[in-house]
Amino acid sequence: MRDSVDLSLETLIIFTNNFLPYPQENMFLWFVLYIIYFAPKLLALFILGDFFYEDFRICSVYVFTRKDNRVSWFTNKLFKMIKYILIYYVCITVIIAIVGVINGFNVDDVNNFLLIFISIVVLNGMVTLIFVLLTNILSLYTNAEISLVVTLLIYAVLHIPSFIKIDRLQDLIIKLSPALQSVIVWHDDSFLVKYNSSFDMPMISGFNVWWSLLILSLCLILIIFIGIKAIKTVEINDKY
Repeated sequence: MRDSVDLSLETLIIFTNNFLPYPQENMFLWFVLYIIYFAPKLLALFILGDFFYEDFRICSVYVFTRKDNRVSWFTNKLFKMIKYILIYYVCITVIIAIVGVINGFNVDDVNNFLLIFISIVVLNGMVTLIFVLLTNILSLYTNAEISLVVTLLIYAVLHIPSFIKIDRLQDLIIKLSPALQSVIVWHDDSFLVKYNSSFDMPMISGFNVWWSLLILSLCLILIIFIGIKAIKTVEINDKY
């Protein structure tokens, strides 16, 4: 059974861009895995990081002349972001699954596969949306390049618990970091346990998909509130 789990599509899609090794003494050998994990997330951030800023340069007078226009514009952009990000992660996960099937990976359990697929898309989508929104809100006050750099710094700091050992507080910090909620290899949900156990690393007690949805929802509510507040009060200036 262990071999069939190791060669399952469930294990493959967990491992690919949703996997980070639990912090150990020597993390150098895991460098390639970090690249695989970060690449799609950073690509989405670079693509959508100036989603607001482009409109400011083209039609800032229209956007900022009336407050109701501002909120309506922000809401419209938000829903477009959600759509693009979800499509992006659905496509990535489908492509991984197709490549897996071609290379001999099979679905171990249809229900588990669907739950893992949905969890990966939703959690990655929510994490990415938080940081894309942060970048775009910052671009209201500075240029797109500086806002992207600041966001990347925050993103990097929130990943510190994934590669630096912090002893007793390790699990708690990981569970509270919005950037690490999509690392489902550390989750202990019943539909993940037998696949995550293939990686021979500890799962974090109480760190499950529902917990991640709660943390990410709270972060999204906060950043959307900040975004609406910012879009209502920001003034047109020469940078637009």
